[in-house]
Amino acid sequence: MKSSNFAVSFVKYSLIDLVRHLLFWPLWWYSGGLWHTCKSTTRRIGYTWSSLALSVWLKNIFRPMYGQYDLASRLISFLMRFVQIVFRLLIMAAVTAMFAGLFLVYLVLPPLTVWLLIKNYYG
Repeated sequence: MKSSNFAVSFVKYSLIDLVRHLLFWPLWWYSGGLWHTCKSTTRRIGYTWSSLALSVWLKNIFRPMYGQYDLASRLISFLMRFVQIVFRLLIMAAVTAMFAGLFLVYLVLPPLTVWLLIKNYYG
């Protein structure tokens, strides 16, 4: 008798919990989930900025390399750092665009899924 009572209550509470999660999921996706995704995206962009060391390259653009202070060494150092900064900024722009695209996919995915389900069901 106890086992059937347990099984019935287990199924009942599991179904109630499933329905509650299905109803709460859209609210979480665009509130807490959106906030978490936004923080994660900005953190990853910040990590990319740090790993490319762009602030170090920008800070030292006019400082000559290897302690050589003659005109030719300063010019070569500036040009080399300028080229490095340009390429690193291009990489940073590509990575930022990729993360922004993934964030937009996160925003659009649930409505797109519902729209495609409705379109395929009635279309």
